Amino acid sequence: MKRLILILALLAAGLPAAFGQGSREDGLWILKKTDDSERRGMVEGDAFVFSRPVGTLPRGSWVEFGVTIENTGDKAPLHYLVEFFDGGQWVSDPDFIYSDGLAEYSFRTDSSARRHPSVYLTTYRFRKEVRDTLKVRCRVCSSYAVDHSTLDAADPDNRTGLKKKSYVGAYLQPLGRRCAAHTKNVLLVGNSFTYYHGEPFILEEIAFSQGWRLNIAASLKGGQTYRQHCGLPLTVGTCTSRRFDYAFIQGQSQEPARFAADPEGMKDVKDAFGELCFIIRRASPKAKVYVENTWGYPGASNGGFASLEEFDRLLDEGTDKLAASAGTLKSLVGQAFAAARSEFKLLDKDDKHQSLAGSYLKACVTYLTISGRHFKGYVPTWGLPEADAARLRAIAERTVLGN
Repeated sequence: MKRLILILALLAAGLPAAFGQGSREDGLWILKKTDDSERRGMVEGDAFVFSRPVGTLPRGSWVEFGVTIENTGDKAPLHYLVEFFDGGQWVSDPDFIYSDGLAEYSFRTDSSARRHPSVYLTTYRFRKEVRDTLKVRCRVCSSYAVDHSTLDAADPDNRTGLKKKSYVGAYLQPLGRRCAAHTKNVLLVGNSFTYYHGEPFILEEIAFSQGWRLNIAASLKGGQTYRQHCGLPLTVGTCTSRRFDYAFIQGQSQEPARFAADPEGMKDVKDAFGELCFIIRRASPKAKVYVENTWGYPGASNGGFASLEEFDRLLDEGTDKLAASAGTLKSLVGQAFAAARSEFKLLDKDDKHQSLAGSYLKACVTYLTISGRHFKGYVPTWGLPEADAARLRAIAERTVLGN
């Protein structure tokens, strides 16, 4: 992967600093631990800039963009505005600009102490033709640091960067000119079982290919329980940022199984899940809320359970009980994994987190849960062999739709 590079020409010209990545052919940035993504001293007007060569995109083209930013210091920027270079000027989507009384912004960041990345996704339609290079930037749009002090370029704690390892640092992908027949607001709350290999990005692109524009807002932090999510400012802020049509909640990987095995001793799992649902419904009373039935795994001695089969069984029982307690629905991700396990390597090297094929299968299950319709025509494969992607889609269809 190419490292992010500092565009010195802009600095020499006395313009706001633009931290660019160098153009990528595939528009996908997954950073290794050794990649230098940290930026120091960003102040209002500075920006992360992403670009990729595209030849020509006609006017009316849709583009998917997503980014994952995490602060490594508490004097880093608080507010960012996402802007597309459209017709010779930088333009934001007015439908997804928020205000907190301090600034108008596309997304906010969180304290470095919480290590909670900000995940932002959007699809944008270009008003003008794009020639040669597609560009988008995340511009610091206020003078506030994450601790609400004033940004200072010289402060050693003014540090931020793209998230590395298992997250998608950024994604920039043309989607064609066809307008979606359906538009829905979708909330994803979860941890590594959602962010590994960019499942939200896969979901957004697959859905768009099928005529569904999903405006996805996500709060994703590794290892988080339902209770921990209830106490995270970014999670609460994301859950209440707009009116959602669908919400998918994915908790720590063993929570539902532990709750099923010991309902009294693990009662707080149910209570915390109910509180999280209440937070979501307070802003989105008509949202369809789903608890995700995730997968059992052989790693860590089957998650501490007697066998993989027992782990699967308890996850299924626990999510049923959680759904019943809070009046939600259940997303059948774990059932799809069980059906595909003999044919595909769905887990990463740790035998716990999902592989790319696992993330693709999970995205398919979520899309089908929302749409209730079979796949038709072209569907992106996200780098998987076409035959494998088609088979994973078929398994998801049989699991969710029943035929």
